[in-house]
Amino acid sequence: MMNKSISCVLAAAAIAAALASCGGGGGAKGNAGSLAVVVTGAKSFNPRIEHGRIEKYSVTISGEGIEQPISAEFAGDAGSGLIEGVPCGENRSISVEAVNANGVKIRAGEEAGVEVSGGVNEVAVEMEAVPIFANLADGNSIDNTRLIFKIFSDPTNPVTVEEIYDGEAKQLVDASLNTAEIHLDQSTGLGLMAPAVLSPGNHLFEVRDLVTGRSSLANVLLLDGSRRKGAPFVSTTQIGGRTNACSAPACAAGFLPAHL
Repeated sequence: MMNKSISCVLAAAAIAAALASCGGGGGAKGNAGSLAVVVTGAKSFNPRIEHGRIEKYSVTISGEGIEQPISAEFAGDAGSGLIEGVPCGENRSISVEAVNANGVKIRAGEEAGVEVSGGVNEVAVEMEAVPIFANLADGNSIDNTRLIFKIFSDPTNPVTVEEIYDGEAKQLVDASLNTAEIHLDQSTGLGLMAPAVLSPGNHLFEVRDLVTGRSSLANVLLLDGSRRKGAPFVSTTQIGGRTNACSAPACAAGFLPAHL
């Protein structure tokens, strides 16, 4: 079965009109139906910012008799999408990813054991937030003295940042707060974490939701910032008559430690 890439917006009329015939033998050529994928819990926590706007949904369908997974897309402002030509059969696995304008997955959901028969079939997929690095992308480089993680996700759950080395994950700790958990702002879904200075070189970082386990990765090249002139890693700012420490990038961006 060839890969399929379909851009579609589900409408009631389309469901009524889209009829296909399945006559036994799941996965056999010509024995296909349509699958209406309905996303629930799909709304991004903060669609007002670039990282939080869902540009599209990407759907992948796999299972017995499907030689290569079927891929389809529908618009981010739609609540569902119709995928045609899905081979009939049981135990189809449906995976849905909500992708922002930067091509980054910010919500995801799966449903297994789906049966596809003749005509239009429907499946609901519950979406969960996927925490992302809002200021780092795979392949970025940055001075190790200026490294700070800006995280975006649903603020309901705490998240952590881990470094993956030789297959092992190590939680990073905020240098000023001495804690690994990052509690995101309840109004924006954003949070910061400034670790102690890490060694120069390639580092694989993973931000993880501590409740759902969903995560995303960024491979970052850290440069030796000690050889460059610039603002110190730690600076101070006056808040209500008190002097509070925060990382230089965080202060410059107007972010302060969560306990303030």
